[in-house]
Amino acid sequence: MLLSVRPPVGIKQVAEQAGVSITTVSHALNGKGRLAEETRGRVREVAERLGYHPNATARNLVGGRTGMIGLAVAQTPAGHFAVSDFDYYAQLMSAATAAAFDQGYALVLTSGADRSALSRVRMDGAIIVDPVRDDPLRDELDRQRVPVVTTGRVPFEDPSLADDGYWVDNDHGAGTKAILDHLAARGAQRVALLTSAPVASYAIDASEAYRQWCAEHGQETIVAVARNDLTEGSGFEATMRLLRRSRPPDAVYATLDRIALGALLAAQARGLDVPHELLVAGCTDSQAGKWARPSLTALALNPEEIGRTAVTMVVNLIENDQVEPRHVLVPTRILSRGSTRRPGVQTKHRTSARILAEPPPSQH
Repeated sequence: MLLSVRPPVGIKQVAEQAGVSITTVSHALNGKGRLAEETRGRVREVAERLGYHPNATARNLVGGRTGMIGLAVAQTPAGHFAVSDFDYYAQLMSAATAAAFDQGYALVLTSGADRSALSRVRMDGAIIVDPVRDDPLRDELDRQRVPVVTTGRVPFEDPSLADDGYWVDNDHGAGTKAILDHLAARGAQRVALLTSAPVASYAIDASEAYRQWCAEHGQETIVAVARNDLTEGSGFEATMRLLRRSRPPDAVYATLDRIALGALLAAQARGLDVPHELLVAGCTDSQAGKWARPSLTALALNPEEIGRTAVTMVVNLIENDQVEPRHVLVPTRILSRGSTRRPGVQTKHRTSARILAEPPPSQH
């Protein structure tokens, strides 16, 4: 039995059915030209009834575009890490890829350490994830006059310069203070910050918020910086330094989930019970955090929404040369799990963040 394949509807068929020219169809569907609303509406109704969809490739060629948006996670000369090893980046990229496709663009993943890739392939726009100061990749994009949106702010020496760019971010200052309140409400009196080097805005914001919170609560600042590979091993090593102090912390907040998992391993190596003797929380949620023992309390950043929003912003820059608002903050939420769940502890502090208590994963 042979199946007949129905050919796709073309713009000529829409024009014939609507009784207008091909140019009028194009203008009606692209929102261009000076057309009567009645005509524009009739063309759109006919196109929808026939199932006609404008060809994105043809549209891009007419506009002198490639139809490609580059996406790269910034890297620092001091050390590189595998982007694929972080759920946050995978979730952001997956959502951004789907959003770009829906808007007629292809998302091209490129290395943040190789700016020459952008010289070989022309992009209509680009998204840089977690940009760093003096980033050669961003400098190369600026040189080529490629529209850029960042997820996270560029950490300029002069903070006021960040207002000149287009970015999507979380309020890491407020999120950090909320999760520190969460730890204090569960009895923590000496909270340590386990962080990465202060080269990206999230680490800078978290460190500043932590120091402010300590000053407001009369607590000693206890900070450990993990190695640049940002693995469980680097989190383990930094946490062991904290736990060997003469007065060790009774809680640890880590700015990445993988180094937070390293903190859990360090507590286990020292024979400490989590959460009864040491509370542990991390920034960014992940499958590994959910399945850890105990499961890891996390400050969830909603990377899917960040990815979708960044794509919408960069497409508006490509097609309209402007976008409002220039800066978008995506809300965070606290996922309360086993690593901070102390039975019978009375709440001592309020937190403005939304807290979701999750049950432990099923054993089956």
